[in-house]
Amino acid sequence: NKAVVSTQSTGTFAFTSERKDNCLACSRASQQLTFAGSDPLQAFLDTIGTETGFNLRKPTLTAMVGGENKTLYMSNLPQMEEALRPNLALSFHELNMQDGQEIVVTDPGVKMPVHFILTLT
Repeated sequence: NKAVVSTQSTGTFAFTSERKDNCLACSRASQQLTFAGSDPLQAFLDTIGTETGFNLRKPTLTAMVGGENKTLYMSNLPQMEEALRPNLALSFHELNMQDGQEIVVTDPGVKMPVHFILTLT
């Protein structure tokens, strides 16, 4: 819990805000998402855009693959989006993603990176 104090010209207001452990906006906890290994990366992008509670407009997806940080998709720069767009049609297996793999999503509309852990079936 965090105490928040707001001052206005007519007075001061204090209230306590509560933090949920699974809140995607304020928690740094990784979120679990389940997909088939044969699902394309586009399925991940669709899911995080509609089912996670975020209004992601220009997400960037990165992951550690083969020991290197790899950008899977970037939508906020037109040249990078065009170059990485073919990854959206590739399956998680074709992208060398493993069960338990973490994908980090950044977006100009979200203050902190959001971490997702893949469960691949």
